[in-house]
Amino acid sequence: MMRPSQNEERYYCRKGNHARNVQLIPDADLNILHVDATYGGATHDSFIFNNCVIQPKLESLVEAGETVYLLGDSGYAQRTYLMVPISNAVEGSPEEHYNKLHATARNTVERAIGRLKGRFRCLLVHRVLHYDPEMVAKIVIACCVLHNICNRAGLPAPAIGEYDLQEEIRFHTAMRARGSSVEGMSTEGILGQ
Repeated sequence: MMRPSQNEERYYCRKGNHARNVQLIPDADLNILHVDATYGGATHDSFIFNNCVIQPKLESLVEAGETVYLLGDSGYAQRTYLMVPISNAVEGSPEEHYNKLHATARNTVERAIGRLKGRFRCLLVHRVLHYDPEMVAKIVIACCVLHNICNRAGLPAPAIGEYDLQEEIRFHTAMRARGSSVEGMSTEGILGQ
């Protein structure tokens, strides 16, 4: 995303660029069930979740006796319906085993993001959408809708090309070197495999 002319501080993210912080909830088939592109890159993930339409719906389902689970990373608070990793799990403990299973299941999010970026390379971090934040949000949502249409039609997702993959890795490596916390990014997540 280009540097916005207003409220720049809302869009400058921990990765060192201007962006939208997009919340995605995919299913096991990598279809995107929910997308929220409302907030700037400086907004914390848990704030987005606490203010999105999904959170009260999950609470209502639980209150009605439904069993629902959503997986989140350690940036979220544990809730009846939101399972997060257990911090400081002892090696070999049931808690560590839970964390491994949690990470494996949560990898679906990274794979969905990788497939989305493979189809719509304008969403890659080193590509810049030359639009204002509101238009960027609309583009992200449109890409998610088209992604689901492609999935339902059985169209294969193109792999991210070697150049784009190297640029994604280079960007995230540079952010780590600068001391930024870049969670959940791996080659597997970038490739969406």
